[in-house]
Amino acid sequence: MADPFVPVESQTKVDRLRRFLGDDATLNKLLQDRESTDLFLYECIEDALDEVNIAPPVITFYTIADFPHWSILKLGAILQVLTGKGILSSRNTLTYNDTGGVTIQDYDTYGRYINYFNVLITKYRLAVQAMKVSANIDSAYGSVPSEYSFLADTEELIY
Repeated sequence: MADPFVPVESQTKVDRLRRFLGDDATLNKLLQDRESTDLFLYECIEDALDEVNIAPPVITFYTIADFPHWSILKLGAILQVLTGKGILSSRNTLTYNDTGGVTIQDYDTYGRYINYFNVLITKYRLAVQAMKVSANIDSAYGSVPSEYSFLADTEELIY
């Protein structure tokens, strides 16, 4: 069931992000539930959008509906999810050692999340920069063609 605080027009993006993350009760064997609410995923998309809009070289005013490359916004949202879940994990990790040398770490997902974060952050920053440079070039030249317009096709940079 959709969250009443998520705009109806953004629900499709939230659902796409959830599917990409595999955040489904049938796939979350330990939790047997979704890990993230629709509202949390929506806010991660919004935070990623804010981050892209303020990133140099040019300030943009994209919305979820008119963002030119879902794959870039998705990467940004994933990084927001990993950051939020990493903070939660680091705050709630409990390590227990018994006398037999067995170590149990409850809620320790931070280590696994940080590896994904490090892989994705470089990819994301390069894609955002290429998209912004392309937007800047398009704004500067208008209808005059530029040999750097290929940067507008940032999908190739991501995948």
